Amino acid sequence: MDRVNKELQELAARSDALEKNMAACKEQLAASRLSLNGIRALQAVSQQEHYPLGRALQRWLSCRLVERLKMCPPSELNKAWGSASQAESRTKVTLTIDMVTDKGALDELVQMQSLAYDVPSTSSRGKALRTVQFDSADLLLQALGMAAPLRNWCLSRRFARKDGSTPARVLLEWLCDDQGGTWYVLRRHPTGELVDVAVREDEVFDPLCNAYAHPLVRKTIPVASLLRLMPACPASLRWCPAGVTGILAFDDRHTCGKLTLTLPCCVVELATNEVLGLVEAAVDGPVEGAPDSGVSGVVRGGQ
Repeated sequence: MDRVNKELQELAARSDALEKNMAACKEQLAASRLSLNGIRALQAVSQQEHYPLGRALQRWLSCRLVERLKMCPPSELNKAWGSASQAESRTKVTLTIDMVTDKGALDELVQMQSLAYDVPSTSSRGKALRTVQFDSADLLLQALGMAAPLRNWCLSRRFARKDGSTPARVLLEWLCDDQGGTWYVLRRHPTGELVDVAVREDEVFDPLCNAYAHPLVRKTIPVASLLRLMPACPASLRWCPAGVTGILAFDDRHTCGKLTLTLPCCVVELATNEVLGLVEAAVDGPVEGAPDSGVSGVVRGGQ
């Protein structure tokens, strides 16, 4: 009997020791989980803080651009000498926004969005320039982190003035030829030899019908046939260091300078629906089955 009691006591002692070991293991496991959660939290924070200057620059440029695009453009019709195309030709072909920032912020934005600097534009008059060229306004807006609805809002907007006019501003490349015709550049082909455009047969506007005599016709033509076409789409981010950079001797990353955002821009006063339709078609993509030359579509519609 004494032997049985002794064995029971030993088993009870072992049971107590086992419970203590289990409790210690649970404490260690809980501590390791907390440690792991802390590491994960730090990793999440570090990921959120990755490219902090680039994200700040991205948001600031987006806010500045939206504020600018909210403003109704001034009327150009009173400056025209007889035709709407002359009125449009007097508007600026680009929209620019300037701000002061350091080179490191733009470098982070370029890395964050997997962009690349335009090598031929990296030096001018001894200054180390930084230029990011985009093939379209929509691609620049994407680099600013804008969602599709906001990009569409930026690409084309209609306004209402107090005089009853309803102009439209579109972020679309355009030019005027020697005959006064307006050419809207819809897309540059990757080869650099062809371009999709829209143009009217003439610029005769009928005020009674509030429409042009001829609709816009979409074509694909050689780039060489448009003598006034810019060598590249005027959509870019361009940074230039300040003149006192060498005197201050800052670290290269923190070199201060002026950043200029440039976008193609056109203000349309008459028959705005046609041009707004062009922007929507350009965003959706090229016309399927469009030939390399000749007419590829007709855009109709009045104001």
